Amino acid sequence: MKMIAFCGLDCFECPARTAFLNDDDLLREKTAAEWSKLFGVDIKAEQINCTGCTADGIKFPHCEHGCTMRKCAIEKGLEHCGLCSDYPCDELSAFFVHAPEAKVNLDVLTG
Repeated sequence: MKMIAFCGLDCFECPARTAFLNDDDLLREKTAAEWSKLFGVDIKAEQINCTGCTADGIKFPHCEHGCTMRKCAIEKGLEHCGLCSDYPCDELSAFFVHAPEAKVNLDVLTG
């Protein structure tokens, strides 16, 4: 089973969603430390909560407020970025370099 975000990532694979659903503080701490190092920002364990990019409910702060791909898709009324006439845009193409599985997911959805 998959829950595909606007960008193509599978929310079912996201540790923020897993930590939230299982109320797993150890996973929150581990994820905050990994993401802080990976992205060069200070992420707190209490920020590691999410119901999924396209689902109703709480979001990881970057995904809700800082993800330009999510914002763009919502503004255009799209279910996901693969349905955009500009797919793949420059930003999404750069993102796919680090998350090739996201491109695979969107390509499958768009057939």
